[in-house]
Amino acid sequence: MKREDFIKGQKYTHEQYMELSILEMMESKSEHADRVDPKVGAVLIDRNGAYFDKAHRGELRIGDHGEFTVLERKHPGEDLSGFTLYTTLEPCVKRNLPKKGCYKRCINARLKKVYIGHFDPDPTVASNGYRLLKKAGIEVEFYEKKYEEMIAKANEQFFKEAAKRAEKEVTQEIQSAIDPIENELIEFNLQDLSDEAQSTMIAKMGLTYKIGTDAWKGYLNRMKLIKVDEESRTARPTGLGLLLLGQNPEQHFPQARIKFTVRSGTDNPKIADFKGPLVLLPDKIEQYLSFVFPRGFSSRTSFERTEKVEASYSALYEVIMNAMVHRDYTISGGRIMIEIDDENVTVSSPGEPLCSIEQLNSFTAPSFSRNPKIAHIFFEMGLVEERGFGMEELSKVESFGLPKPQFVLENGSLKVTLFRKVNPNKQIVKSKDLPGIDILREHKSLTTKQYEEISGLKERQARNHLTALVDNGYAKRVGTKYIWIE
Repeated sequence: MKREDFIKGQKYTHEQYMELSILEMMESKSEHADRVDPKVGAVLIDRNGAYFDKAHRGELRIGDHGEFTVLERKHPGEDLSGFTLYTTLEPCVKRNLPKKGCYKRCINARLKKVYIGHFDPDPTVASNGYRLLKKAGIEVEFYEKKYEEMIAKANEQFFKEAAKRAEKEVTQEIQSAIDPIENELIEFNLQDLSDEAQSTMIAKMGLTYKIGTDAWKGYLNRMKLIKVDEESRTARPTGLGLLLLGQNPEQHFPQARIKFTVRSGTDNPKIADFKGPLVLLPDKIEQYLSFVFPRGFSSRTSFERTEKVEASYSALYEVIMNAMVHRDYTISGGRIMIEIDDENVTVSSPGEPLCSIEQLNSFTAPSFSRNPKIAHIFFEMGLVEERGFGMEELSKVESFGLPKPQFVLENGSLKVTLFRKVNPNKQIVKSKDLPGIDILREHKSLTTKQYEEISGLKERQARNHLTALVDNGYAKRVGTKYIWIE
């Protein structure tokens, strides 16, 4: 449908409202010549679920946001209570006075529900618009992933510039929306942060800071990992900083530990606990998984469709990383639990997801995170494929002949089950569907770093490609090298 085809008072589908907001977004007008402004479209639905109006950024006056335009410019003084708003970008929080953030416009209009297409790209404030809406009692849901990707593509340059500005901007804390884990921990100081964890974060994110410098402390402050007292010029870690970088974060967050229980046959279960700064746990967990799961096969002809395979290895790693990113760290006593047996792997993560279970099971979940700063850091470190739930990696397991992963909500925890046995009725992945196969066939032997340089991928993606070749018998791993099997 075209934008002009929507008739006030007529009811349309949820998908059509999302699509209309994206069509409206593409009409946005920029007000700056020296930088890119976001494209934003907003669609307003009445109390009966019928189309009411639409707007885009700069429609009536250059610089006016889409939400403000449809709520107050077009309908000043009207009773919009109980209405629903679709907006392609998370309502803003910060505006230069006397302007107000769009989240306040939504609250003042007494909206019943807001659908958000994409999170705020600024990692220092992302999700605060969502939190403030929720705190005001407004229902919040998110667009499906395919629409989120359209919005991201249309705003690609703006998102890049916004992230760069966030590196330098000094932001004030939004106390009314702040996550409890971003509060200052008065019983800790900067000496409680791990030098190894800080160095690892700097190196993997490609930052240029040095530990202990004012520039590094400024970055940590902007990301809410430490809180600087401007008067005394002292600093202390926040809960978020302790989780990510603390030498012993379990002193304050015992629930941050990760527990593995491995059962095989009639043997006694093997228990393993992981603790320490979050940025150091991925390497430790990956080493443990390589010990728990035998990797690869001696030749392609030895692969039997009915035997246990570890094609789900990369998917399992992605699920664990995303559990670390998205879990609710405010739930005391709630640890990430990974249970492994001969048939399945189940990962339990404390807290309900922000999206629906249906979106997770259909692999359409958006990338909105409960912990956007952890998501940003893990993504920039190459520890997760994307800022969301790793849907792309999870969707691949079916191509290996394995059943689709299953998501359920149980006792306040999100449980993901991965299956370890190939379904004999499923088609095994074909060589042409394995990314990287032509590169390794040509070069015969490559390290992950060499493959990164050739493919232009990040470390995590490069390793996943090479691991898939091993899992399917096209390569073997010898030390740090992946060697093509003729």
